[in-house]
Amino acid sequence: MNSIIEDLGVLKFIKTTVLGGILFLVPIVIFFAVIGKALKLIHQVVAPMAHLVPVESIGGLAVVQLIAIGLLVLVCFIAGLAARTPAARGLVQSLEANVLDKIPAYALMKAKTGSVLSPEDTQDMQPVLIQFDDSWQIGFEVEKYDGDKSLVFLPGAPDPWSGSVCAVTADRLRPLPLNIKQVSGLMKRVGKGSGEALQAALAEAVPSTSR
Repeated sequence: MNSIIEDLGVLKFIKTTVLGGILFLVPIVIFFAVIGKALKLIHQVVAPMAHLVPVESIGGLAVVQLIAIGLLVLVCFIAGLAARTPAARGLVQSLEANVLDKIPAYALMKAKTGSVLSPEDTQDMQPVLIQFDDSWQIGFEVEKYDGDKSLVFLPGAPDPWSGSVCAVTADRLRPLPLNIKQVSGLMKRVGKGSGEALQAALAEAVPSTSR
C-alpha cells in the first residue's frame, strides 16, 4: 500500500513538473519563434542592400544579419513610439475587440499579462497582514478611503497577480517588513520562507494606519 502511495506521489511530482516546464517554455518559444520569423522576413528585404557594403562580415556576423538586426530594433522602437499615441491604442483596442479576443488562446494570454502592474502602479502598495476572523492573510494595501477603511488586494499562490480585492477597516491591517517583490516571491513559493516576516508583523502592537 505504501509503495502504491509513493508511486502515485512520484507520478504527481513528474506530472506537475512537466506541466510547469511547459508553462515556462511556451512564452520563451513563442518569443524566439516570432523574432526568428521577423529576422527571416527582414533578411529577405535587406539582402540586396548588403551588396552595397564593401565588407561581407563584421565580428564574425554577416553584414546582412547585422543590418537585419538593426532594422528590427529600429522597427520595434518606432512601433513603441507609435503605441503611445491615442490613434494606435484605439486601433489595437478595435482589433482586439473585433478579432483577437475571439481567439481563446489570445484571450487567456492577455488576461495573464494584463494583470501584471507596472512599477509605477505598485510603488504605493503596502504589503500587509489582513485579519479575517481567526486567521491572517498576506496582501497589499492598495489605497485608503472613507477615513478608516482600506482596499486590499489578496494575492494568490503560486501566481501572486491572480487574486481578489476586498475592503477592510484599517485596524485589521498590520504592515509587513517586506517589499512587493519579496511578497511576490513568497507567493510563488506558496509561502515558504515567510515565517520570520509574519512573526515580526504579528509582534507589532499597533495596526497599520498609514503608509
